[in-house]
Parts: sequence; structure tokens; C-alpha cells
Amino acid sequence: MSILTHRQEIILFSIVDDFLKVMMPISSKHLIEKYKLDISSATVRNEMAKLEIDGYLTKPHTSAGRIPSRKALRFYTRMLSAELGGSKSQMNFDFHPEVEEMDRSDMTRSLADVVSSTTQYLTQVSLTEEDEVIKGLFLTPITTNTLLLIIVLESGTIRKIPVESDDVVTVPELEKLGNEMNALSYGQPLSSLPSIIQQMQTAATLSTLKANIRRSVADGISEPQKVVGHSGFNHLIHQISSDISTLQLLYDDMESDQLNDIIDLNTIDGVDVYFSDELNRDYDSISVIATNFNFNGMNGNLMIIGPEMMGYKEVIRLMYAIRNQEMKRSEHSDGK
Repeated sequence: MSILTHRQEIILFSIVDDFLKVMMPISSKHLIEKYKLDISSATVRNEMAKLEIDGYLTKPHTSAGRIPSRKALRFYTRMLSAELGGSKSQMNFDFHPEVEEMDRSDMTRSLADVVSSTTQYLTQVSLTEEDEVIKGLFLTPITTNTLLLIIVLESGTIRKIPVESDDVVTVPELEKLGNEMNALSYGQPLSSLPSIIQQMQTAATLSTLKANIRRSVADGISEPQKVVGHSGFNHLIHQISSDISTLQLLYDDMESDQLNDIIDLNTIDGVDVYFSDELNRDYDSISVIATNFNFNGMNGNLMIIGPEMMGYKEVIRLMYAIRNQEMKRSEHSDGK
């Protein structure tokens, strides 16, 4: 694959940027007049022809201009993310204060409404309580056949989990086991505790008790619940009205809360853009812009879905602002 020259990068970025604003083929004359390029029209046409050969541009039969391909859109969105992600001057985006007082179900819908009304695209917001960190763990007998596992969390919350004990365990053995569990789990997420217990090396006489503790912990701690809200499907209906199959698939995935499955949320780095051929569904004619963020003490994911030819610059800038809003709020509080 050929490497673009700096001049080709400028020309290609300008073509995509202008096309997404006017949705009309972009000509060499337009580029020279708008950007005051210090090169001839013939040079610009030659560069555009090379970009067409390399698959970045296509030329409609009825026009002298060019339109971007999906390959060009990938180049453009990567350039945008690199530029906007490293920018020190991000736009401000503050959610309405009353949103923080809502329950999580209403909160996700309200956040999705705000973002969708701003972007005019389908929006999904999902929020999950943060996985709390263990700050202390203790084992104590309460009857001859029952132990109590006490877990102290960073928030100050205390979890008490009863554990059946069929073995005859001495007090020193119990103390040693509790101290080892405490040392291994300190500072670790609560959700990792079952696997920590599973990997502990214990005496054969304690293997049954260890298995009982692991099973009781797994049953006693639940996965943080994820709450999802959507808004703006009507925008997408108008934007890709001819692609009935994609609209139907998207609607079904929304109704069954499976939109998070179309991409791997754990691999998101900053603000990422996915096109139809990168999604885990047979969608066409759409792109997905996604980011992870923190809001009101919860982990969040924001997903904006629109047509492949959408206003990437405005959406990516907005998503970086949302991603940074928790940090800005914290800085503002520290400055008081």
C-alpha cells in the first residue's frame, strides 16, 4: 500500500471535510479557491487522480469532482481523532445538574436525549457502577459449621458473606487463611475475588473450605448492573431510509439491549470509529463512534450511530468533550 505524501494528506483531508459538509463532489478548482493552495490546478488534479487510483476517491460520471470512499473516511477519522484527542482546547459540555439526581434508568435516557438532540444521530448511553476495591477481608467463625467472611470496600461499604464449613478447622489455620486472603485481595476489584481465592495455594486439609469460600463469594457478589438508554432512532430512519434490513437489525438489537455486542467495548482507546465491515453484525451504510467515560461515579459508554457519510468532526469533538467532562468538573471543584 502506497504511503501518502504530506500534500496528498492535506488534499484528501480537505476533500473529505468539505464533502461531508455539502454532500457534493469536490473539484480541484474548489480546493484551490477555498484553501488558497499555492499549487496549480493541474497539480491538484494529478494528486486527486493518484488518490483515486489508490482507492481513496471515486469520480461520479456526471461530475468533474471527487467523492471519498470508505478508505478515505478511515483516514479522515484517524486524523481527526489524533488531532482532537491531543488538543488542549476542548469544547465544554456539561450535562444538566438535575441529571445527577435521577435514578440510573432515567439518567441514561436523559443523557442519550441530550446527546442525540445535539448530534441529530441515534445515541446509546450505558452506565455501570464502578467495581469497588477491597480494603480489608476477615474470616471469623459464627457457629461450629458456619464462618462469616467480612469484606470492607473502599467506599466504606461492608459485605458479609456466610460460608459453610464441614471441616474441622483450627483457629490458627483460619487466621492464616484469612490473613493470606486479605493480603492477596487488598487493593483488588471485588469482582476478582473468586479467581483470587481459586488461585490460592492452601493445605490439602483446607481445600474443601477454600472451595466453599470461593463458591459463597461468587454467589454473594453480583456483577455490576449495566443500564442502557437510547434516543434518536427516528433520525436514523430518515438518514438511511432505503436500508430497511439495517434499520430492522438495529431496532432489534436496541430492544434486546445487544447494541454493546456490535463492538468490543474493552478495546476502545479515546474515541473510536467503526464502519459496517468492522461491526459484529450484518449492518450496511452506517458507522459507529464510541467512547468510554465516567459520570457521577459510574463507568459509562457512549455510542453514536449514523450514516457512513456523517458529521464526524463535530461528533468526535463532542465525544472528547464528554469524555473529559468528569476531569474538568474535578479540576473546577479543586479550584474552589
